[in-house]
Amino acid sequence: MNSIKLRDLRRALIPAIFIAAACGISTVAYSQTGDSVQHIGNRGVIDWTAGELKANGIGAIPRDVGNDAVAYLKARDYASLDAMRNLLMVIKGVHIDATTTGANYMATSSVIRAHVQGLLRGARIISTRTIHIGRDAAVEVTVTVPMYGSNSVASAILPARPGFGPSVSQSAVPAIPAPPLPAVQNQNTPVVSNNISSDNPDQTPYTSVIIDARGTGAERSMCPKIVREDGSEVWGTVNVAPRYVIDHGIAVYANSIAAARRLARAGTRPLILRARDGGRTASQSDVVLSYGDANRLLLLNNRYGFLNNFHVIIVLNPGE
Repeated sequence: MNSIKLRDLRRALIPAIFIAAACGISTVAYSQTGDSVQHIGNRGVIDWTAGELKANGIGAIPRDVGNDAVAYLKARDYASLDAMRNLLMVIKGVHIDATTTGANYMATSSVIRAHVQGLLRGARIISTRTIHIGRDAAVEVTVTVPMYGSNSVASAILPARPGFGPSVSQSAVPAIPAPPLPAVQNQNTPVVSNNISSDNPDQTPYTSVIIDARGTGAERSMCPKIVREDGSEVWGTVNVAPRYVIDHGIAVYANSIAAARRLARAGTRPLILRARDGGRTASQSDVVLSYGDANRLLLLNNRYGFLNNFHVIIVLNPGE
């Protein structure tokens, strides 16, 4: 795996941060051809399924250089720097939670900015090719960094999140207490069919929860929450081993129930719930459950503990 190695790269990246900040970030619709591909600007994507951030850059091959090899290498260097500037925009555009993006953290912390610079220097070049724009030739370079794991966006940003707790073993995470049922239930709460009720004598453990949020307008983020209709939190603010969150994230996304069932986090018997429309957050990354489903989720988690192990899968349409 080759990393980007360019002379004067450190000096080039510092002004790039301010250039990207001045230009702003444009997020367009998710690709209809991928599971969970979010476009950032014209040359960057967040692949939520693969857990990667990617960007490409273009460098024109100069005509005034007598040696073709030298001209190509210069164009490749320009393209690599352009790709990293675009990759920085992608990092800034990642929704960390319902109200903050990578840009918010970078704007307030020189430590995070330094970590992100290091992350860019370690970006992998995954493709290099010669392209033609009209009659001119150019080099296109595509680079990537991981969302989770060592030297990832998560390792650079998540430790700075408020409430990012001290390292504790997962077995030490207490079960989330189930609140009392609300006095008034919403009569329009959809009935969720999982063929098993919470008081079913069949004690086969639930291994995860799959929340079908298709059509609700929910957005993907690194730290989504599950909330009730009144905006109160059911799950999401977790005080857990930071290493686990950095390596794996607290939830994953799929584009269908069938795809969600195939994920390792689903296990052998997922609980399937339907999210409701609407939310009380700026970016709509939190998913909303009816009071009845929220209470059922907590009761079953007290019994089986799948929320404590982050076995949470959110289903969204590819175009959302």
